[in-house]
Amino acid sequence: MKNRKVVGVGKIIAILVLSLGVVHDIATFTPLIKNGKSTISPVIIYFSLMCGTSLILSGLLQFVMLRKIDQISFLRVPMLIIGIFLALSGILSVIYMPENPFAWAALLINLSMFAVALKISL
Repeated sequence: MKNRKVVGVGKIIAILVLSLGVVHDIATFTPLIKNGKSTISPVIIYFSLMCGTSLILSGLLQFVMLRKIDQISFLRVPMLIIGIFLALSGILSVIYMPENPFAWAALLINLSMFAVALKISL
């Protein structure tokens, strides 16, 4: 119960992570729909879709686990693992795409989710 505020903030951040993934997947399809044919490599399309989908899945899992974190203490471990994944994802997005504002948004949101997962795990 002492983490009630942290859990509430975590749920909001988890929804932001999920939303970030949805926007990422939509942004992947927009050039394809707009141009009618792909000028982007199928490999790039695949990785871009998988990146967005991993954000969707991570945000969804974090949100669901945060709802039960007080009743099932084991969930702290997978929450921290997903938090670490999100932190690495955010850091690497800025390293590889420093000019992309989406990368900076991913860094801030993902590090925030990691901080929530770390706070709950300790």
